[in-house]
Amino acid sequence: MVPNQHERHLLIPERSKQNRNGNNTHSSSESGSAEFLINGRNCVEEGYSEEYRHTSHRYLEDYESSTCPFKMSRLRWRNRLVKRVLFCIVIVPFLLVTFYMPELMTNMQTRQAALLDWGYNTSRNIADYVLPENNTVVLEPKHVCDNKIFLLVVVCSSMQNFAMRQIIRETWGNTSNFNYGMFKKLHYRFEGQYLSPTVERLKYYSEYLNIPNDDDVTTAPAIIPVKVYFLLGRSRPDAYEYNETTALIRTESEQYGDIIQENFIDTYNNLTLKSVLALKWMNQRCSQRSAFFMKADDDTFLNMPNLLHYLLGGTIPLYNDTLDLYDTHTYRVLSPRNRFNSTRNYLGGHLFCSSRPVSVISNKWYMPYYMFPGDKYPKYLSGSAYVMSADVVSRLYAAALNTTFIHIEDVYLTGMCAEKIHLPRRHNALFSYTRAKDWCSFRGSITQHEVKDESMLDAYLFVSNTSLYCAPPAKYMNKHLRKQIGCV
Repeated sequence: MVPNQHERHLLIPERSKQNRNGNNTHSSSESGSAEFLINGRNCVEEGYSEEYRHTSHRYLEDYESSTCPFKMSRLRWRNRLVKRVLFCIVIVPFLLVTFYMPELMTNMQTRQAALLDWGYNTSRNIADYVLPENNTVVLEPKHVCDNKIFLLVVVCSSMQNFAMRQIIRETWGNTSNFNYGMFKKLHYRFEGQYLSPTVERLKYYSEYLNIPNDDDVTTAPAIIPVKVYFLLGRSRPDAYEYNETTALIRTESEQYGDIIQENFIDTYNNLTLKSVLALKWMNQRCSQRSAFFMKADDDTFLNMPNLLHYLLGGTIPLYNDTLDLYDTHTYRVLSPRNRFNSTRNYLGGHLFCSSRPVSVISNKWYMPYYMFPGDKYPKYLSGSAYVMSADVVSRLYAAALNTTFIHIEDVYLTGMCAEKIHLPRRHNALFSYTRAKDWCSFRGSITQHEVKDESMLDAYLFVSNTSLYCAPPAKYMNKHLRKQIGCV
């Protein structure tokens, strides 16, 4: 017997009636069941048939079975949450410690390990090696700085790098061909998209540029006096006269007249000595005869026309492949505020900030604690290439003689020594300390690093071939520039 509409109303609606009366619409399953049993019992007492009671029990079973999955899902979710919390608290730290602890322990131990060449008890007084009162030069060019020169470039090279020195002589170091006269040829498609040198700077440097004083100085000469020399050390203290490599270097010096050889053992950990000796040589030979001094590595490509244009107050045109070197400030190459206008107190290149000592002993930049106990280096310029006004040479050299040695040359000289004399380090976006992938970056920048062997020749052939096209920046390119780089 199927209950009619009135009978169904007697079995079920008590709960819906409470809902209509404003009672709690989300009552628990227990209260609902009790309520229904009461209704069911009342129904039986009022004489309804046995079938009604079966119907009511079936309704109760359906109701309870419908709420059971929700209870189970809540319990399952709670259990999963507890497991995840326990995993994050216990398992994850355990895995991290297991994975990183060997490296952390190694770093803690190697930060205390001594350098092979510079032990705990080795003197780190620069004067003990540079010997400021003595002449330490073994070989040097003749007639050095007899006439004033605008720029002197000293390339730090290893004794065995004969091929690299020769490639540099035939490429960017050939200052008779690759000089300021090439600048307009390199960028003739970008005429009007860069600033020319200022008349004031041309007049100021007219003596260095070999411009007669009575001439109307409006443009820089095609050939600006520049010298490129190579600085070397020696192999070992007791075998100089009989070393085959040394004999070849002497022959090279006689042939090209561009070798400076100093009396120190030429190793990677002695690069600081090499750079300080470069300052010593410059200070003794050319301090009053050159306007600018530049140090570079022999795997650095130097765009000489761009550098000369920059030092004379001009700006370099933007190329699409050099945009990653700029930021939202420096990319405005037509703005006078981006001209270089320093004559004194200038030290510039690619600036690093917030660099920290390397604690992995196998890394070539490893820094032991006894050499540098700090946890952060001062601001410094990349040792791949940096340039300074001539007045800085003597000041930086004097600071080095009173600063305890560390073997990382750029941190020591352009960081610690420069900071000691309160010399600001200037960031230049076009001094790249890495190598670009595209040859057009070589045309639009000043330096590119990590350029070795045939790549140096390939770079020069591309840059100097003015028929090869390099694209200008795309429209709206400034939207993709970084706000600030070089921590300046």
